[in-house]
Amino acid sequence: MENETGVFKQSSETQNAGRRKHDFRTIAEKNRTIDSIIHVITENDSFLMLGHKIPDEDCIASMVSMGIIITKFNKNASLYLRNQIPETLEYLKKICTYNNIQIFSNDDILTAKPDVICVLDTPKPAHIDSNPSIMPYLTNKRARVIEFDHHLAADAEYCGDEGYCFVARASSTCEILGHFCCKLDNKPDVVEKYDIRDLFSRNLVLSILTGMIGDTKYGLTLKSNREIFFYNLFCQYFAEILKKTYRKNSGNYSSLHEIYKTLQGVSEDEKEIYLKLLEKDKYAKHIHYVVLNEEESRKFDEMDQGLFIKTIKAVTDFLAEKSGTFGMAAYYDKPEISDLIQFRVRTAGNVVNIDLRDILATLSLTDGGGHPGAIAFRVQKKK
Repeated sequence: MENETGVFKQSSETQNAGRRKHDFRTIAEKNRTIDSIIHVITENDSFLMLGHKIPDEDCIASMVSMGIIITKFNKNASLYLRNQIPETLEYLKKICTYNNIQIFSNDDILTAKPDVICVLDTPKPAHIDSNPSIMPYLTNKRARVIEFDHHLAADAEYCGDEGYCFVARASSTCEILGHFCCKLDNKPDVVEKYDIRDLFSRNLVLSILTGMIGDTKYGLTLKSNREIFFYNLFCQYFAEILKKTYRKNSGNYSSLHEIYKTLQGVSEDEKEIYLKLLEKDKYAKHIHYVVLNEEESRKFDEMDQGLFIKTIKAVTDFLAEKSGTFGMAAYYDKPEISDLIQFRVRTAGNVVNIDLRDILATLSLTDGGGHPGAIAFRVQKKK
């Protein structure tokens, strides 16, 4: 069922309840999953992409990327976003239009039955964003559910059907989709049968890079050698394609830096929130932090929630670089959303050999996750 905020409320009847996410144990297991997902794509016609509530760059870009992949098989693809795509990601909306990918919003009624639902970048079923016309396809098993995600820490649980979840350790869900496409490219029988002549099209590459760069702050939040290696490997591969397909004076993106610069852009509303939050900046023991008590948090309630979340993330990044060590932000959720206090922690780019996820284990925090250089977790007010 769905609560007032449109988030899927997990129940005892949910078929995936309690299935904790983990990385693939063997290459064979990964390959079987990839083959199963490709089979689902080839055998069905209508696909709906879902993400999580208040989606970030990686979530939106992964839904768009998956939609593009689906259209390369000449299948119908659509995606659901409760609110409008942010101004900084306006080009993703244009990509959807160009590729005939329909975007449903909060008030839209899903009239055509999707054969398959693709859940992207969503840690667990309780976080799936949807509306009343979509939920029956998830709760009543009316559609096959496949999943792509990189969240493995804490309380992450599978959202997709067993055997159809490409869940693995990676810098972002878009990196996983890039990996999936590389595997698909090595299946000439499938590529030839569906006449996929340009799998790594400019639009797909741009969308994948958007998620990878946005989720890692251009790689700044990555700390482990493994994550950095694969992030750089895929970025370099896709950046070369972006460069080769660039047309001079077209106004299109030609480099990773140009994408990152766009993602860093802020609107006037964001600037206002940003400055108000920085007024709360405090410093202690080498850490810059912004902590909003319940009354102060309420003052931001009238602002767009998605805009507030995006801005407080940016503020935490700024505080980390300002201190040279760590930045932290904490605030109370709106009462109608939850009874939780939200925490975000970031390390500065020059901090190495530290994995912030150790904090979650040390403090026995089960509701949270993130990267070695950036984590978020939630604590009930009563605790």
